[in-house]
Amino acid sequence: MDAETCLKKLQYVGVLAFATTDGQGNPQVRNISAIHYEPDAIYFFTARGKDFCRELLSDGRVQVLGYTRYKEMIRLSAKAEAVSREEQEHCLHCGNCFEQCPVSAVRRRG
Repeated sequence: MDAETCLKKLQYVGVLAFATTDGQGNPQVRNISAIHYEPDAIYFFTARGKDFCRELLSDGRVQVLGYTRYKEMIRLSAKAEAVSREEQEHCLHCGNCFEQCPVSAVRRRG
């Protein structure tokens, strides 16, 4: 299954398990609600002060796992990239990015 198909199917999961490694190389798994999907990307929030954020910023490698209502397990490995601070500051956290962000903090690629 290609990455675009995986991302489409993950939209129907709701809560995704994100795996990273901590500073000592130990695996860490958290449940995250993705807020926006693109054909080649997932957007989600995490607080800057959390260990999860530090792990993403230090290494960026992440593995995402979801289980669909059709009993499919979807797993993908990726590199997380931070959205620019400017784009983050404009976000209203309104949830409308599923359709169209009212302040253009999230923009469709391509």
